[in-house]
Amino acid sequence: MTALEPLLGHIPLFCDLPPGALAAIGPWFREDSYARDAYIFHEDDPASRLWVVAAGQVKIVKYLEAGKEAVVEVVSPGELFGGAAMLMPFQPATAQALSDTGTLSLSVQDYRRLLHEYPAVAVRVIEMLGGRLLGVIGMRIKISERVERRIAHVLLKVASKCGEETAAGCRISVSLSRQDLAELADTTPESAIRVMSKLTRSGLVETLPGGFIVLCDREGLAAISGELA
Repeated sequence: MTALEPLLGHIPLFCDLPPGALAAIGPWFREDSYARDAYIFHEDDPASRLWVVAAGQVKIVKYLEAGKEAVVEVVSPGELFGGAAMLMPFQPATAQALSDTGTLSLSVQDYRRLLHEYPAVAVRVIEMLGGRLLGVIGMRIKISERVERRIAHVLLKVASKCGEETAAGCRISVSLSRQDLAELADTTPESAIRVMSKLTRSGLVETLPGGFIVLCDREGLAAISGELA
């Protein structure tokens, strides 16, 4: 058994592969660790690797005019990023650790080899990238909506990826500052503070020490975000 085989076996991307295949692909991967806020790659860097989040969370950032930062996606354990390596020579966005993060990555050559030799992985890559695209489109559509609705959507989305049930509600396991929320919802920190204060007074959320957020009433947040049928 290779050192990475147990870890690869818990990643959804590889869950359809037999143990023998996991042992074969283990040596293809590089394992890295990043502290919170560390950059994994920058926009316009060579798109030379495919990355998978093993632990923690990564935010995908696009820099707009005047240095404005727009977070287009949050990537959680088991999800891939940097897939542009198959489509273009340079990264179209920046990847930054949202929390202390561990990653596995493949060179573009081994990425192509993986998809060629294991079609089940290729199908899962397509499914993941399709879901990612739909999520980005949905978030971009919500940018035209009011800030409260956008923040409610962001809280629900992040909780769906890295939330854990507690007696008080769904606790987001990654620390989120008001600056983080502002970037995720494409608004200002002042607006994020105002909206979070309103949601707290309404009993919809609770903020814990260290920047952790509990969603006390997900149905109420879904109603605000427009995600209830």
